Amino acid sequence: MAILSNGRHGAGYLAVELTVDKRFESERPFSRGPVTSWNSSPEMDEMWAELAEELDFEPPDWPPMDLSKVGWLNCTIKFIVGATVIYQQGLQVQYTTFWEWFHLLQDLSKTEHEDEQVIWSGAESPELCLKLTRDPLDPDFFGDEPPDVLYGYSLAAYVDVGISAGASGVSGEGPGMFLYPTEANILTFARQLFEEADQAG
Repeated sequence: MAILSNGRHGAGYLAVELTVDKRFESERPFSRGPVTSWNSSPEMDEMWAELAEELDFEPPDWPPMDLSKVGWLNCTIKFIVGATVIYQQGLQVQYTTFWEWFHLLQDLSKTEHEDEQVIWSGAESPELCLKLTRDPLDPDFFGDEPPDVLYGYSLAAYVDVGISAGASGVSGEGPGMFLYPTEANILTFARQLFEEADQAG
């Protein structure tokens, strides 16, 4: 179970709780609502490598993905206010979504920037949307001796309720929660999701 909260207690407690319950048997291609994707193949990998070279794009220095784990994960998401679960839904999320989310956040935490940076969870898992925004904080706020570059984080987590109901498109409409996590908290949340996805049976 991965939990991201506002750190408060009592009635002011807000949290997103996301659990990876089960791994489905791999199917090719993967299909969920309007989204279909395939495993990468040597031919596709070669094509992407040629395209990256042509565009002078440096691929991220990430470890190789365990392709035996690629596929759908049955998950449960809960939005909690105080001691009450205000919304709960089963989701299907692809393993690659949690894998890439983890590595994207790791990369972001190692960079400095002067403009807003936004990271989305993958469109290959359209029922779940995680949108993380990182903004540099105004140094003038800290007086005459501003610290090193500091950033503020905000996370919007929501679900597209139409897809599990059989909708033919992605609307992005559904219940959600908005939080202001610290960098440490969002990295912990991403690591917990990745580890659960990795260990799901």
